[in-house]
Amino acid sequence: MKSTLTSCWTDLRSALAFLTILPIGWPRDSRPGRSFAYYPLVGVVVGGAISIVASIRFLPADLVAFLALLTWVVLTGGLHLDGFGDACDGLLATVEPAHRLEIMKDPRTGTWAVTGLILLLLGKWIALAGVAAHQLILPPIIGRWAMVLAVYYFPYARTSGTGAYFRDGLGRWQVAVATLLTVLVAAACGWPAGVIILVAPITVGGVGLWASHRLGGGLTGDVYGALCELTELLCLVVLNVKGL
Repeated sequence: MKSTLTSCWTDLRSALAFLTILPIGWPRDSRPGRSFAYYPLVGVVVGGAISIVASIRFLPADLVAFLALLTWVVLTGGLHLDGFGDACDGLLATVEPAHRLEIMKDPRTGTWAVTGLILLLLGKWIALAGVAAHQLILPPIIGRWAMVLAVYYFPYARTSGTGAYFRDGLGRWQVAVATLLTVLVAAACGWPAGVIILVAPITVGGVGLWASHRLGGGLTGDVYGALCELTELLCLVVLNVKGL
């Protein structure tokens, strides 16, 4: 029992160390793929922080939304924003798949990356202002669950790289645990979580297939991050739908 709890804590630490800037330290001798089971719990941490900031009542709504977005970006270290920008540059380029992979490795930022990031952040900022503070815990959870689905169900487009390294140890058990945690937290949040949770598989299935085709049959770490960001944005958009 003790060894099981220790293993779970190690995997959770790996997830927190990779997905946030929290000074928790990277555990030694860990298989990073095992940490995917706890990605939704990292979303709880991120979403909880956003919800707290969004609860501020003594400032204008637009400013509160900006501060919530700032918290979101800082706490995650802009990790998935970087992937989103690189994915925009590569996936939207009118070149061959192999060249798209090279573009995504290029540290220089292109027009598509700048345009995509501006639109993404602007969309999140506007959408944040229209969502109740307690509901903001959902998008980061579902966004990280989307990454778990994408990494497991799509092959890796390169023979090596960061994305390949973090797949080590990922299996059905990790996907099952991540899915269960997402469903449990969503159920605890009540309606409209039952609708919001569908955003992840729809986004991963649709955008993931398109991106895989553009890259010659697989995805990369940048695309995983982009899928997380897109899922979060779409969750915010759905939460703004009147009547939910």
